[in-house]
Amino acid sequence: MSIRHRVSSRRTATTTVALLLATGSLVAVTAQPAAAITDYVTPASVTWTDAWQPTMSFSPSDDTVPVGSWVADGKKHTARAYFTFDLTPYQGKRVISARGITGETSVNDCSRPREIELWRTDPPASAPTWNTAPAVREKVADIAYPNLPCGSSFIGVMITETVRQAVADGHDQLTLMVRIASDHEANRHYGRRIKNVGISLDHNTPPNIPDQLTVDGAACDTPLTIRTTTPTLRALVSDPDVNETGGHDHVAGTFAWWPVDRPAERAEATLDGQTAPAQYQYRLPADTLVHAGTYAFAVRASDQHDSSGWSPECRFTVDTVAPAAPAVSSTDYPDQGGSPGTGGPGIPGSFTFAAEADDLKGFVYGDFGGTHFVPVDASGRSATVSYAPERDGPNSLVVQSVDRAGNFSENTVYQFFVRSTAPTIIDEDPAAPAGTPRRLSFAPNMANVVKYTYRLNDGEETTVSAEADGTARVTVTPAVSDVYFLYVRSTTAGGLLSGEAQLFFWVPEAG
Repeated sequence: MSIRHRVSSRRTATTTVALLLATGSLVAVTAQPAAAITDYVTPASVTWTDAWQPTMSFSPSDDTVPVGSWVADGKKHTARAYFTFDLTPYQGKRVISARGITGETSVNDCSRPREIELWRTDPPASAPTWNTAPAVREKVADIAYPNLPCGSSFIGVMITETVRQAVADGHDQLTLMVRIASDHEANRHYGRRIKNVGISLDHNTPPNIPDQLTVDGAACDTPLTIRTTTPTLRALVSDPDVNETGGHDHVAGTFAWWPVDRPAERAEATLDGQTAPAQYQYRLPADTLVHAGTYAFAVRASDQHDSSGWSPECRFTVDTVAPAAPAVSSTDYPDQGGSPGTGGPGIPGSFTFAAEADDLKGFVYGDFGGTHFVPVDASGRSATVSYAPERDGPNSLVVQSVDRAGNFSENTVYQFFVRSTAPTIIDEDPAAPAGTPRRLSFAPNMANVVKYTYRLNDGEETTVSAEADGTARVTVTPAVSDVYFLYVRSTTAGGLLSGEAQLFFWVPEAG
């Protein structure tokens, strides 16, 4: 890829890097890029007329027509041929070149020079006759070529300007008349039959106006604020031309950018080297943008022959200043609260974040950093979240402010103490040997406890209901002498689960 930079003449510096223009062959090769599209255009209608039969029109035989004079059945005939071409597929396109192509299938007298003429006429309203021939406008070309052998099967003549002007004038049709030069038209020695005229037409469609503009990956469908002075601009560049083997044009993308309040400082960079459609990206150089500046950029596409219009502009504002760190408060989990603490693991509390900034987007928060995001409320400067700590004891909530550009503030570390909610376990038979029942009682450390779920070592869980006072008693019977672990959690009427309590105990052998 190559890049060419250009800045306005009012700028103080200009840097130029060579732009390598992509070129493509007019000869189709598999998947080869198309510098222009070549069509062979056959006439939409072909008619020839005869001076001997001046009220009649004739269709070609075997795709050939007579021109000039000949004698048949003792009668002298003189013919002219009319070829009308449909130009509607080429409206809005650039005509690169056009060549009229025909060939001789029979010649009355090869000792006489070829004196074929090509003229433009008005398109006929109906099939022309000798008497109702369309008005002649101008000669397009002489098809003489004395160096071509008599009876040449391929004769070409450039008619670019005629086709180009017809397309530029918005004509839907082009009619070409073929005749023998007027001073020899009645001389049968100059008459011949020719193939139907076709046009080999090279044309180009301008690239499409670029779209899908982004700044650092953000689409331009809403006002943008970015946090860097060297953003990457992107756009999709495409071209409608596709040749018969599927090849597309090489396209260049020109990026233009400027401060919205100083359009004279417009600068441009052109990137080339890709085949349409192509996603071009350009990173603005350092020292181009400044904090608090508002800028616009637009993109246009170019192929070897034409350029598109400029895309709609995309505006963005640069903000490189981080917002103030937030203040954090909570009545459910007070700052720096000590033991026994408040709440409990899994019990949500309300936390409020606030920062003095005019462009806040929200706040990120989590145990060890920003794993959650909350947008600012209607005030534009604060937000309240419900957050449930996962463990008892000392806890920290790390919070940062985030502005609309994506700048992050310094961390605010909010520290609080979480009360333990794990139930109390009492071993009522600490000396019970293996194989004998062992009574255990559970007491709540939460309000409205309605049940307990426990397990011994890695055994299955068992759930028991709590008494009215929230306590419960269970019996376990360890089978063998060993070390055992008992795990238990309580559940409230509202479905809130407590922290997990653990009891480690030794079971002696029986006897």
